[in-house]
Amino acid sequence: MAKLSWIQRTYWKSLSKPVQLRPLFHYLLDHPIGSILEIGMGNGNRIEQILSMFTLRDGSSQLRYAGVDLFESGTQIDGHMRLKDAHRMLAEKNVRAHLVPGDATSALRRIVHSTLPSDLIIVDEGWGDDSSIGQALIEWLPKLVHDDTVVFARKNQQETLQVISIVPIQAGRKAA
Repeated sequence: MAKLSWIQRTYWKSLSKPVQLRPLFHYLLDHPIGSILEIGMGNGNRIEQILSMFTLRDGSSQLRYAGVDLFESGTQIDGHMRLKDAHRMLAEKNVRAHLVPGDATSALRRIVHSTLPSDLIIVDEGWGDDSSIGQALIEWLPKLVHDDTVVFARKNQQETLQVISIVPIQAGRKAA
């Protein structure tokens, strides 16, 4: 959360790996955040990278984080971390975490009623497809955004995370 030097900023913008996450890093370098919802934590590397370079939004004393993942239900080949390890890692970094195990479809139903709208939402996989995950996102995401929320999403892990327009999401929220 400390101010990054120009060398560190250059690293995050131009040299950081994986390349698919650089648009997210570009955004975080210029926009302070106070809360994150990550759908699909995977092995935890992305949130560790985010925690080493983000700036906390004014008025926030601590980052609020909600994470949805398969955790132990996922396969080791897919690289899912254990729930206990995720809690430990986030606690060591002074992050107030709410972790929900399960697939995105069922976990979103549970998390929407216990999580405030987030400044940043990261959807690791399933965006824009006709799968059950895509349908759950369309249904529940409007309740998890506010006017300044930015959504980064991708259909699969080979794609680059991209900013998704939340105008349709906000329209769905106002209609609800």
